[in-house]
Amino acid sequence: MKWIFSLIVFAFFFTSCDNELVVIDEWKDIPVVWALLNKSDTAHYIRVEKAFLDPTTSALDIARIPDSLYYDNAVVSLKRVSSGQVYQLERVDGDAEGYPREGGIFAETPNYLYKIHSSDINLVIGEEYEFILDRGDGKAPVTAKTIILGKPVLRNPPPNTNLSFRNNNQFLFIWNELPNAEIFDLKLRFHYTEKTPETNNQFIPKTVEWTVGRNITGVEFDMDGSEFYNALTDNIEEDFEAMRRFDSIDIVIWAGGKELNEFIKITQANTGITSTQDIPGYTNLSEGIGIFTSRNVSYYTGFGLVPLTLDSLRNGSITNDLNFQ
Repeated sequence: MKWIFSLIVFAFFFTSCDNELVVIDEWKDIPVVWALLNKSDTAHYIRVEKAFLDPTTSALDIARIPDSLYYDNAVVSLKRVSSGQVYQLERVDGDAEGYPREGGIFAETPNYLYKIHSSDINLVIGEEYEFILDRGDGKAPVTAKTIILGKPVLRNPPPNTNLSFRNNNQFLFIWNELPNAEIFDLKLRFHYTEKTPETNNQFIPKTVEWTVGRNITGVEFDMDGSEFYNALTDNIEEDFEAMRRFDSIDIVIWAGGKELNEFIKITQANTGITSTQDIPGYTNLSEGIGIFTSRNVSYYTGFGLVPLTLDSLRNGSITNDLNFQ
């Protein structure tokens, strides 16, 4: 799991900034939450922080002070709405969990996250869950709700078939409609083996992955066959000493809830050459900024390539310099 939290908070953080990106306003703390619950994960992590607006200090300076980023006595919980059962999360060190924070305007350490093992909560597909933040200061809890998504189901291509990618010909991916899912990403993983003098001329497995379609709001996606070969040249370096052999392809479908779709739509609505300087903010929290939503993913593995596509991979004008045999 990759945390894009810092980028999103950056967008929200400066929505009200002036041209010099310095905020000085009436003092208040603002809860900041980033949570993507995934039924397929073995553990669930939620980032909970606070942003400050101070009458005498720039927000950029405050962001570098670790003590100003976290609530000392916060309690973070998830509630299954139908049963009322509440599950409390544990505060952990994100670095120790394998999720270091990228450098930026915010202090990198400490890197607190709130965690619960999936076996302790057993999220139920189709059920509504509520996020609850008790800041430990007597203020009203911060809440948000989302519905847990199931896995996307691929309809085309059929499982374990050989795929055909031809220039100027469309390849159609189709998946079933998924209740409560409103946005999808489609990815391909290309598995191959490679030998070079550096590997003592022994074949070793390698994989490249790329996004075929991003932020798809329907249940199908057309891809021109040439995009398959262009993606390989973009992701695999030419090496005249290398010998490569195709192995298999995986199709990966990510599904996101309505909250994520709304966030992306609102953010994209104000980008591009005609955009304003301010980024419109979306949040489904009762107070503060951020997002609480659900996602899920399906992996379909073991796809091959038809002979004509294998020939194009080896000898076609786009990929012949990659030395596939």
